[in-house]
Amino acid sequence: MTRYLLLSITLLLTSNAISQNTNLSDYSYVVVPEQFDFLKGQDQFQINSMTQFYLEKYGFNAYMADSAPNANRCDGLFANVEELNTILGTKLQVVLKDCNDNEIYRSQEGKSKYKEFDKTYQDALRKAFNSFKALNVKQKEVVLLENTTTNSIVTKETKPNEETASLEKPKVSNASGNSLPDAKFSNYSNSGKTYLLRKTTEGYSLYEESASTADGLLLKGKIIVMDNVVKYMNTAGNVADAIFDTSGNLIIKENGASTFYKSED
Repeated sequence: MTRYLLLSITLLLTSNAISQNTNLSDYSYVVVPEQFDFLKGQDQFQINSMTQFYLEKYGFNAYMADSAPNANRCDGLFANVEELNTILGTKLQVVLKDCNDNEIYRSQEGKSKYKEFDKTYQDALRKAFNSFKALNVKQKEVVLLENTTTNSIVTKETKPNEETASLEKPKVSNASGNSLPDAKFSNYSNSGKTYLLRKTTEGYSLYEESASTADGLLLKGKIIVMDNVVKYMNTAGNVADAIFDTSGNLIIKENGASTFYKSED
C-alpha cells in the first residue's frame, strides 16, 4: 500500500513538473487520431470529435488526423485519450505528446458513473478537460511547408490560398442562404455564457454549459433544418425562426426580438 502511494505521488509530481516546464503555446497545432485504442470504432460515442472540440475551446489549433496541416511534425503535438482501470464507472485522461513521443502534458482524471456508454465516456472526457482551463493556451500560427523557399503562415481563422482551404471548418449553405455549421460540435457565446451546438440527424441541439447539471450541459432547445426552413424549438416547445449568418453566428428571432449567439470556432 505504501509503495503504491509513493508511486502515485511520484507520477503526479512528474506530470505536474512536465506541464509546468512546458509552454503548450509554443506548439502550433494538435493532431487528434480518428480512433482511440479503448474504443471499437472511429469516433465512437463522438469521443474523438469532442476531443478536437475541447482542444480548440481551450486555445489549441486542433485537427483530425486525416486533415492535419502540412507542417513541421515537431511544431505539433499529438493527442491521446486513455481509459484508466477502475472498479466502478469510467476514468479517462487526456495526454499530449511531442514528435519524439515524449509526454508533454497529462490531464487530471475525468470520472463518471453513468451506465450508458455514450454518456459516461462523454462526461468523463469533459471532466478530464477541466484541467485545461488553467493552462491559458493560445497556440501560435501554423507554418505550412511548401516546395518553394518561403513558408506560408495559417491560422484557424484566416486561410490565404487553396492549399490551406482544407483546414477551414466547413460550412454548408442551404436553400435559404443559411451557412449551416458542418462540424459535429461548435462553440458559441452569449452574454458571458458559453454554449455547445451538437449536430444531429434533424439539425442541431443547443446546450448551455452549466455547473447545475451532472454532465455540465443544460439542453436549451433544438434547431430543426428542413430544406430551406430553419426553426428553433426551446425545451418548453416554443418555436422561433433561426438563422446562421455567413460567419456562422446563430440568430434566434422570437417575439420580435433577436438573440445573438457568437460563433467561437
